[in-house]
Amino acid sequence: MSADVNTGEWSRLVAEDEAATFFHTPEWSNVLTSALPGFESSHVAARDGDRLIALMPVLGRSRFRATTLESMAFGTFGGPVLGAAAPADTACALLAEFAGAAASLRVGFAQVVDRSGRIQESDLPGFRRIDDTVQVLSLSAGYEELERGFKPSARNKIRKAVKAGVTIRRAESETDFLTYHAVLEECSREWAIRPRPGPEFFSALSALDRNAVQMWLAVHDGDVLAGDLNFALHGTVMNWGNVSTDAAKSLAPNNLLHANTIEQAVRDGHHTYDLGSSGGIEGVRAFKASFGTADVPVRRFVLEKAWYRGLKKAAGRRTRSGGELT
Repeated sequence: MSADVNTGEWSRLVAEDEAATFFHTPEWSNVLTSALPGFESSHVAARDGDRLIALMPVLGRSRFRATTLESMAFGTFGGPVLGAAAPADTACALLAEFAGAAASLRVGFAQVVDRSGRIQESDLPGFRRIDDTVQVLSLSAGYEELERGFKPSARNKIRKAVKAGVTIRRAESETDFLTYHAVLEECSREWAIRPRPGPEFFSALSALDRNAVQMWLAVHDGDVLAGDLNFALHGTVMNWGNVSTDAAKSLAPNNLLHANTIEQAVRDGHHTYDLGSSGGIEGVRAFKASFGTADVPVRRFVLEKAWYRGLKKAAGRRTRSGGELT
């Protein structure tokens, strides 16, 4: 496993592989390694001579005095990216190398999140398969027809937001991205994600191509109440975070934000809006389903060693008692 991958070659592979998502790109990897503490590139690459023909983006992180390996981090999709010249067995070879690295005594946790369906349990011996779904809306129809497919609860809240004077604008500046971060901080105080993305992460995102990184802000009386962050590639818009302040609840801006994203995605010629997983929370699933989504299976392949689980439990006890989590 190596961090030594040429960005131009990597981008070429992503362009050639229609199954690749934004989370397979060098831009996503670079944002995480540059803006979040402890993340390091540890990619698995396949070459034909000097030519890169396949790559599995992987990030390693030191945590609880152990190493974790993820493709990719922050609950987003990973797995192999295959160039047009890659032989049929290339994905299996990349996964075998990843599984070998995960078997190292110093690695406590390893994970691959697969949306493409390329990964089989036999490719990752010792890993546990966890079946999940993401909620996806096909954009094959025009926006007006799609809107008619929204449940009455969603349409009513969209009208409520509009009647209350909520407007949507696109985030353009670094300040806009940092405003989104402030809203995220307000609504995610109780989330267990560590490390939580800080302002550096959103500053880095603000510098990327706006065709790929799409953020929308809901505004009322001059104040930003909610935001929607999406990533687009190969005709698919993937929702990363639909967030709002406590003050926004009575104005229902989140429904209006999703409707705006759907309308804009149709205008831009995208074919799919992926609202992501609901994490087993029925209220979140029902909210996403109100936009007419269908469930699409995804699979997580996880290796968590017993000693690592013990370290996590001990660290959790230290945190609750006022100690430091390392």
